[in-house]
Amino acid sequence: MRGMTAGSVEMISDGTLRGMIGGDVIVAPGVHATIKAMVGGDVVVERGASVRITGMVSGRVVNLGGAVEVRGMVAG
Repeated sequence: MRGMTAGSVEMISDGTLRGMIGGDVIVAPGVHATIKAMVGGDVVVERGASVRITGMVSGRVVNLGGAVEVRGMVAG
């Protein structure tokens, strides 16, 4: 996914998120995701998801039982 989104985004399939997200990013269970975006809200990683963050998160990273790797910036 690329571009600008004013609201929140739920990732329900494997992939890479690029661009700007005004709200939260929710990564569904079992999804393998890379976030190379600027996220205005939180990143929520559900149980069994795997997330690599190389972009910037203005909010928090909330891990509900997944795997998270942060190589970018988390301000919250």
